[in-house]
Amino acid sequence: MGLTVLLAIPSEVVWSYFAGGVVLVVGLAAMFLRGDWQKARGFDKVILFGPLFYAAPLAAFGTEHFTLTEDIASLIPPWIPWHMFWAYFVGACFIAAALSLVTTIQARLSASLLAVNFFLFVVLMDIPGWAQDPRDRFALTLALRELSFSGGALALAASLGGQARGRGTHILATMARYFIAIPVLFFSLEQFLHGDHVPGIPLRRLTPEYIYGHALWTYLTAVVYAIAGTLLLVGKKTRAAATWIGLSVLLVELVVYVPIGVVERASLGNGLNYAADTLMFCGAVLMLAGAMPRETSVTS
Repeated sequence: MGLTVLLAIPSEVVWSYFAGGVVLVVGLAAMFLRGDWQKARGFDKVILFGPLFYAAPLAAFGTEHFTLTEDIASLIPPWIPWHMFWAYFVGACFIAAALSLVTTIQARLSASLLAVNFFLFVVLMDIPGWAQDPRDRFALTLALRELSFSGGALALAASLGGQARGRGTHILATMARYFIAIPVLFFSLEQFLHGDHVPGIPLRRLTPEYIYGHALWTYLTAVVYAIAGTLLLVGKKTRAAATWIGLSVLLVELVVYVPIGVVERASLGNGLNYAADTLMFCGAVLMLAGAMPRETSVTS
């Protein structure tokens, strides 16, 4: 029975699941072998999963560059030469960067390059695509999603820079905060206005009827985004705010996107990619939380 189900899933989907699963296992093993989990306390244990939640989907997306190369290459602007080369190159870089983030080998370099890469996606593809039809809210959502991915990687690079880099690290962390706060607030508004669409990252898909609670998750996420996103934007309680956003996205991943992934397990576009996008967004927000300063209480 299990073999029959597996054979019914297209090979490109299987390879993406495989790549993401390998990175997930490697990351979990590395986390426990380094003793990170044992040392962390409270919500810091949740923040630890930021790079892992970011890296596993990244590896899955990188694999798509090899299994769906022509489709990926078609997204590259016509004025950029060597479309197939860039599709393969970026895919290989995604997989390598995913392994780097979870093993912490050259992780700061990988995070920095990922931040630049996703920012270039926004500037070269997403914003021009949205500019063709500014009324297309989904095009703007995609642009802001990529911006948040850039922000998450930038936050990780800042957190790995340590105190020695001083002002430069603070600037990177501040940029990362805005790169995530602005999308979060826009997503909040969209979820309040369109409660029938999927929560987390409000894309075109409607929330399936088989999801328990249905629109409840969209409105609940919108409320958390509105409150915590505002705190991020104004720079108050930033670590706690990012952590609560990350937790809300993780909840949505478990109650909405895991069921979608199971039902649509043979589909990249309708199943895996939705679940992976949302998990990667969760990872980006948790990496931001890890880069934010701890709030200290003053006692007399």
